[in-house]
Amino acid sequence: MAGVELSRLDKVFWPEDGLTKGDLIAYLDAVAPAMLRYLRGRPLTVKRYPDGVTGQAFYQKNTPGYAPAFVRRITLRADTARRDVAYTLANDRRTLLWLGNQAVIEFHPFLSRVDALDRPEMLLFDIDPPEGRFDLAARTAVLTREVLTAHGLEAAVKTSGAKGVHVVVPLVRRYGYDAAARAAYRLAEEAAAREPSEVTVEFLKAQRGGRVFLDWTRIGLGKHVVAPYSPRARPGAPVSFPVPWERLERGRADPLEHTIVTVPMAMDRSADPWGAALPAKQSLPRDLTAE
Repeated sequence: MAGVELSRLDKVFWPEDGLTKGDLIAYLDAVAPAMLRYLRGRPLTVKRYPDGVTGQAFYQKNTPGYAPAFVRRITLRADTARRDVAYTLANDRRTLLWLGNQAVIEFHPFLSRVDALDRPEMLLFDIDPPEGRFDLAARTAVLTREVLTAHGLEAAVKTSGAKGVHVVVPLVRRYGYDAAARAAYRLAEEAAAREPSEVTVEFLKAQRGGRVFLDWTRIGLGKHVVAPYSPRARPGAPVSFPVPWERLERGRADPLEHTIVTVPMAMDRSADPWGAALPAKQSLPRDLTAE
């Protein structure tokens, strides 16, 4: 497939659903044209599940030495690892399928691309509710949108593929990570102040008191977020997928609706639903970025 040597396609990766490694790779092949738009040029951290979602898993930043020559890399200093890391660049279908054959289920790219690594292309709000309370995540996303609108900003929203949602504000590549993070923090604080009994910006889980965590801290060089269309290692094989704002407002969104089984059919109807949902890239008001 696409000139990539594949192996053990019948190995079960999602036991509860009977989905295999072959199903994962077929999914990646089906969504590659759209998914690659958001992976191309972005240093990539992956999460591998050699024995499927019920086995041991690990994050991997460094491209293995045995990777084929067609897999492009970029070597960067990883401060957390205190060493240089050869990050994979998933720039083409062959690399995407090779990663699937390496049991990569989750794809977590940088918020910036290699041609402007210090300039993020988005503000990101990762809305993390208590387990089983997607309704709270949906309400917090709508609240966040209201705050953004008050500042003249437009956003799109996608499921995380897990229990929450991601609100994304596309940016012109003008701002450094520090300025973008300041803006995100101020916007998140404003949203939390509107509903303090339900929403918090408190990082420590023990201090959230059952509230939704409106996480603005994913903005920084080397930090990453799960890509649109990335599968997740959860029962049902869900996928991070765009959600219309109207469905969140009406309480009709289901985080498990979009899976590696259902998404290829949805993609037949719309070549890139996430791209269609994204507003134009925007500038940030000065009061949000000022030191």
